[in-house]
Amino acid sequence: MLNEQEVIRRAGREAIVGFLESRSCFELIRPSGKVVVFETKIPIQLAFYALLEHEMMAAPLWDSHRREFAGLMTITDFIDVLRYYHDAHGRCGAAIEVLASRSLAQVLADEGSGAHFKHAAESARRRRDQGGPPQEPPPEPSPLAETYGSLVAVDADASLFAACELMRQQRRRFLPVVAPDDCGVLAVVTHVDILKYFVDHFRDERRLFDVPVSDLGIGTFRDLAVVTRETPLRDVLQLLADRDLSSVPVVDQRTGQVNALYARNDITFLAAATDADSVVSNLAAVVGDVLNQRRHDEPIHTCPARSTLQFVFQLFAQVKFKRLIFLDDRDKPVGIVSPRDLLAYFL
Repeated sequence: MLNEQEVIRRAGREAIVGFLESRSCFELIRPSGKVVVFETKIPIQLAFYALLEHEMMAAPLWDSHRREFAGLMTITDFIDVLRYYHDAHGRCGAAIEVLASRSLAQVLADEGSGAHFKHAAESARRRRDQGGPPQEPPPEPSPLAETYGSLVAVDADASLFAACELMRQQRRRFLPVVAPDDCGVLAVVTHVDILKYFVDHFRDERRLFDVPVSDLGIGTFRDLAVVTRETPLRDVLQLLADRDLSSVPVVDQRTGQVNALYARNDITFLAAATDADSVVSNLAAVVGDVLNQRRHDEPIHTCPARSTLQFVFQLFAQVKFKRLIFLDDRDKPVGIVSPRDLLAYFL
């Protein structure tokens, strides 16, 4: 028989799954929202600057030759592709200039750089096929991903639970929501959008989650990655890519306490650069130098190591954190949780 705590925990999960299954993705779309779509013929550098200008983290890619969406481009993709060109072409300013001359289609077609488009992997595989017809998707693809060609997307009428499950299966941080009639992209949503909707609309007076997050297997509480202000930026970016992390705590080398966060999509080293050579110089700098050039620091949200899931939900409702760092009695980081981790617990 299940003990009382397990019964309460199961009831809580069932209540939230039921809520996510009862709400559609259409409810996530903001009336004032916008979607920017890039034609794959344009230079990748132009697409990057367009993302910044429109204050967007991701945009769908349209291939007019194939007459289909080719996936998504994200800020992180551009940073990873830039690092690839930097390392593959001699770690000099000329390498950055080579990238600036490439179109999105050319970058996707290249076996090395195309692999860094995490939300356009299938399109990259097709483009590397030497002149033959588009190949079949890899084994066991998502039915939704197959429906929209190379674009992993969800129908606006689909449930929030289906969206979360698709993002988990395909390891996506961004998910396009498409119109059921013409497959036009209505929005690109994230785990933060879904969790925000949940905390704003879910109503249940029961205290279902008075269990420490660390006991539920949510987030990372083992082998926590941290860096110091003296860590080279190049090494930080490689760590984030290798472990598929969205951010990493920056700790004081002496005390081990957190004093900053470095996110994988941080563009400070690019925004502070004046030319290709200065981009290379910034990549060779230590992360502390880059943090000093920031115009705005990312808020650091923390909580005690044994905080409950109920407390974490309440905190998210207040501050809408992207990352939450759990601290021990000496204020040293022992765990980190993201909205992606929280939603994954209910799938």
